[in-house]
Amino acid sequence: MPIDTELHQNEHTSEEDLISKICSTFLFVAGGLLVAGTLLITFNAEMRSELLLNFAPRYFREVEFLRFVDDTGQEVYLLGTIHGSHLTTKDYSLLHLQAVLEHLEPDFLLVESRPEELARDNWGDGPIEMPFSALTARARGIKVEGMDWWVMDGTHQINSEEREDRMFQNILASLPGHQRILVLTGFSHVEGFRRRFLAKSYHETAFSSAEKRALFDISDQTLVFPCGITKYMQKRIEIDRLRLQSLTDRFWKDRIAKGIAFRQDFLKTITEVGEQQPITPKKEGQKTDGLK
Repeated sequence: MPIDTELHQNEHTSEEDLISKICSTFLFVAGGLLVAGTLLITFNAEMRSELLLNFAPRYFREVEFLRFVDDTGQEVYLLGTIHGSHLTTKDYSLLHLQAVLEHLEPDFLLVESRPEELARDNWGDGPIEMPFSALTARARGIKVEGMDWWVMDGTHQINSEEREDRMFQNILASLPGHQRILVLTGFSHVEGFRRRFLAKSYHETAFSSAEKRALFDISDQTLVFPCGITKYMQKRIEIDRLRLQSLTDRFWKDRIAKGIAFRQDFLKTITEVGEQQPITPKKEGQKTDGLK
């Protein structure tokens, strides 16, 4: 065989070997990333929930809706919410939360708002679905309390174990004396609260998709924002503006500034949709339609 022909074949073989090695390496790395990603999604409940929310919001809302009972028959319903995404997620909107409140008819509602803020009449505390749900419940005569806890410190820890521990302590302290309780919390807390409920005297009960669909049913619902929500959104904005003046931590300043901007946009939505007006009590002796 001529030398130049042999050299050409050797070069061709070397190129094929190189391409084969590159392909094998690529497949190995891709396979490893796929396995790692699968394991991460499998063991990271929050990431798994995020995917469900993006691709199957109807299924997501059912997965994040749990029911617990204790030995006395007390029922606790735990529903994970999606904060500002309720405004842009058709299959899990504020109207669905309104429907749950109306169909479930709890005698007590716990929301992800700080108890001390509600005590000082700051019903705008918490993500936007919390004031919406709290004021909607109050208009229906349902008792409402807050259970959130967090502090603004240099650690910038938003969802720490300490926060969930304290939130759950607030929940447990509020449960006595009530029979059917609805707890609304951001969905990232649902799994942590589930573990904590099971570690106490509660057990998770069967909660069928049919039951959940009936509670989420919005066919008989019309969205009207509850009376007072404009007032409390404006109040929350003013509280946050005052807080900004004394803050030096860039993390918290950015976070609060974004919250103010978001609530300002939310006020526009409230204006567009409409807010329930307060019922003016009839004066004594004043005629009412249909009555003499």
